[in-house]
This record gives sequence, structure tokens and C-alpha cells, in this order.
Amino acid sequence: MIHFLIAIGISILPSISEACATCYGASDAPATEGMNWAIITLLGVTGGMLGSVGAVMIRIKNRAEQLTSNQKEI
Repeated sequence: MIHFLIAIGISILPSISEACATCYGASDAPATEGMNWAIITLLGVTGGMLGSVGAVMIRIKNRAEQLTSNQKEI
């Protein structure tokens, strides 16, 4: 039922189904520039967090190996 109402609404008012400047391809629009900066920021934050987790895992592995080698000497 809801899909039918949405289809009727779009057919009566086709202007509501037009794409925004970002989706339509206006590369000089402020919304497009904002979207690009948002993507870069999210990639930076995600990469930073994954890098930090990886660094901690490597550090824990090295410390575990060092502890194991110290215990074998005793």
C-alpha cells in the first residue's frame, strides 16, 4: 500500500524525485565539495583507527615474544 502511494506521489510531483547536485554531477556545487570532504574525513578517521589497532596488536605480539624468550632463559 505504501509503495503504491509513493509511486502515485512521484508520478504527480516528479520534481520531488530529481537528484540533488551531488548525485546529478555538479562538481562545483558546495554540496559536492562538502560531501568530498566528509568522505576524506571518514576515510582518515577509519584509517587512523585501524592503524592504531594494528600497531597495538603488533606491540602486544612483540612483548609476548619478548616475555616468552625471557622466561626460557631462566
